[in-house]
Amino acid sequence: MERVTTKEAARALGIGVDSLQFLMQQDKLPIGYVTRKPNSTRRTYFIFRESLENYIEELKNNKISSNAMAERVASAGRWNP
Repeated sequence: MERVTTKEAARALGIGVDSLQFLMQQDKLPIGYVTRKPNSTRRTYFIFRESLENYIEELKNNKISSNAMAERVASAGRWNP
């Protein structure tokens, strides 16, 4: 599976890299996964192009609400629209 960077994925979704990373850490974006080695604060983000494209297509087809990003961030408890 082809991977994309956090910067590419954030740009495609119209959000910032920090928001993308936060949402992925909270399991709020179905585009890949996050790992962290024991005794480390550094995380690795695995974002798959096909998953990202499928998620964007769902957004475009309104299978996911137009406020999905705001709802996901708010439900993660870090932001209030």
